[in-house]
Amino acid sequence: MNSRPFPARVLAVLAIVLFTGQSAALAQDAHALFERLKTTYETIDALQARFQQTMTTPYSDREETFSGTIVFQRDRYRVETGTQTFVTDGTVTWVYLPDANQVLINDYVEDETAFSLNSFFLNYSDRYEVTSAETVQLDGATHYLLRLKPRNPDTFFTDIAIWMRDRDNLVTRMEVTDVNETRMTFHLEDIQLNPVLRADTFTFTPPEHAEVIDLRS
Repeated sequence: MNSRPFPARVLAVLAIVLFTGQSAALAQDAHALFERLKTTYETIDALQARFQQTMTTPYSDREETFSGTIVFQRDRYRVETGTQTFVTDGTVTWVYLPDANQVLINDYVEDETAFSLNSFFLNYSDRYEVTSAETVQLDGATHYLLRLKPRNPDTFFTDIAIWMRDRDNLVTRMEVTDVNETRMTFHLEDIQLNPVLRADTFTFTPPEHAEVIDLRS
């Protein structure tokens, strides 16, 4: 019996069906992973970690890098680097500049053009949706790379990629790009969930002899 050639259009249809099925499966996986992430961070009362942040911009060849520690609890957080300490209790902010021996005090106002990790983890599921997911290796551990896009097209931050560690659903790396194509990369290490915090963690007492500039209205 002579075999008849398989019609090319049938092959094309099969390819479309397979591709569509794979795309749907990937989309389902991405949304399931996004829900895992959401469930994990909804159960976290406080988080503490060491971080390194790198920033690049198309307007400069220079790469800025700094590192420090962060601890946050809902809308309260404390960030310490080698050049400044930033603290807020959700109502007042303190910025300590040790080189200038200055403390700036102001009312807390969320700046939509400034990216903060605690604000992202508190609000990301309302502000962003997942578009893709893939399995990757990072620092010797299995991660899921999730790419997010803003629900509001006018959002200042246009693209976000997060690396979620498989074993505990924690984010250990993030890449954030804004409308000016400035890219910030965050690496998180020594992540502690619900650490015991001192009562004064989210307040700041100016050092003796520091210049205090109160900008509150």
